[in-house]
Amino acid sequence: MKKQNLKTESARKSVSAEKNNEYVAKLSRMINCKTVWTRENENKAEFDRFYAELDEMFPNLKSKAEKLTFGGGCFVYVIRGNNAKKNIMLMSHHDVVEGSDEWETDPFCAAEKDGYLYGRGTIDTKTPLFAELQAAEELLAEGYDFNGINLWIGSSNNEEVCGDGIVIAVEYFKANGIHFDAVIDEGGAITEGQIPGVACKSAVVAVHEKSRHIYRCTAKIDPRGHGGFGGAKDSAVERLSRFIAEVSDKKNKIYKGKFYPEVRATFERHVPYMSFPLNFLFGNIGVFAPIIKKIMMGIPAANAMLSTGLSFTTLDAGDSRDPQMRAKTAETTMFLRCVREDDLYDGLKKIKKIAEKYGVEIEETERDYCKPTDFNGETYKRVEALLHNNFPDVAVVPFLLTAGTDARRFTDVADSILRFAPIDLNKKQFASIHGENEHIGIKNIGECVVFYKDLIKEI
Repeated sequence: MKKQNLKTESARKSVSAEKNNEYVAKLSRMINCKTVWTRENENKAEFDRFYAELDEMFPNLKSKAEKLTFGGGCFVYVIRGNNAKKNIMLMSHHDVVEGSDEWETDPFCAAEKDGYLYGRGTIDTKTPLFAELQAAEELLAEGYDFNGINLWIGSSNNEEVCGDGIVIAVEYFKANGIHFDAVIDEGGAITEGQIPGVACKSAVVAVHEKSRHIYRCTAKIDPRGHGGFGGAKDSAVERLSRFIAEVSDKKNKIYKGKFYPEVRATFERHVPYMSFPLNFLFGNIGVFAPIIKKIMMGIPAANAMLSTGLSFTTLDAGDSRDPQMRAKTAETTMFLRCVREDDLYDGLKKIKKIAEKYGVEIEETERDYCKPTDFNGETYKRVEALLHNNFPDVAVVPFLLTAGTDARRFTDVADSILRFAPIDLNKKQFASIHGENEHIGIKNIGECVVFYKDLIKEI
């Protein structure tokens, strides 16, 4: 592939400094609300304050859009357009994780410093939510008719704990026959240094995310008998332990690595921006795939992109108050994260054969699979073109998200699901997600609003 030349960052579409300052003030009000979700609902007053701030800051949305609420605080705005044939969903959750004493500023008091805005949620994900709401607010104020689309803006109150906010919303959509042409959530961003040999920044648009499958694995014994009788082979704990050890043994290679299409595309579409010799290596990935795969399988972050993840997360057996009595049952939770279900089930056949050896029963307790989106499809191409136009200084590539988002819930009610927010992150900012001193570039805030306004018009 031919070497690509990108424009400079100054060519990006944005707003005036004065308008951007207005955005910073609004976003700061959102950051200042400590929307950390807990099962005890101890921050309810902060969430209520957050919702009141939104009503005050976005009066056109409050008066002209329909607002649906689900569960304890998940909300969805609906703007119904003229001659609407499409349903488009923009998403960003408003709950955040806790701050720590390691912060240089108060995590729940927005602070400007050296061209950045600091505060919990500036990246994950109040800046994207603010930009989505502000974009819709301005379009309503300008009299935009949203011709051809119904615009939905959804925000969960408990995404960070895999909560039920968006789950309940999706149940509503299913019950009412509401289907989305496109869903765009968090997950991807404009990043740097994520791909070796690439000097430019990259807008990585996640077209898929690893799914979650949970299995209960149980070993049982004859409940009669005292702990002093019977050999190890009669012990539920022993049998379950041996099962876990054999499944976890790397020599068994339950799950092998594979170059999935979206992972391969991440590297191939970066080739025009790569330096030698990596551009030659990845430009001929079909030839060098075995070598590349072997290297990547040895790097945990890269391994996660190529293989189903397997871990045992809980263990329960017996009664510690009566250690003489053998446990009647021993249970473990097996957690699998796959890219494709076919691969997961192929490996599961091997796991079940091992389970038979030790008398272990396996039962699926949770399946949370989402379908990949076609990165050669219309929705992706429209977002790609928009990114090239708004951020002409960055490469645009599809990728696989190894983390989780609310977007996966939409797999049965959406044609295309993309995970991307136009937040521009250097390595330090990227490291601050769920960490200390989370911060967003102040100039980037205006760029985000412009992007979402254009996205609403173009998608």
